[in-house]
Amino acid sequence: MEKIKLLCCKCGNIMETLPSGSQDIIIDEETGEMLYWNGQKCGYRTIDCLVCEKCQEKVC
Repeated sequence: MEKIKLLCCKCGNIMETLPSGSQDIIIDEETGEMLYWNGQKCGYRTIDCLVCEKCQEKVC
């Protein structure tokens, strides 16, 4: 099975796992997309625009 490569949409670094804050997942009722919590500064984001923990410390 192939691994999913998660890239930070801010700095481009590869993330081995979801950032710790991204464990909260909701489904957008309008689009049906899964949204991952990316910390208080970044809010909910789609899988194609996750922000690494280092960038979460900065402003999104």
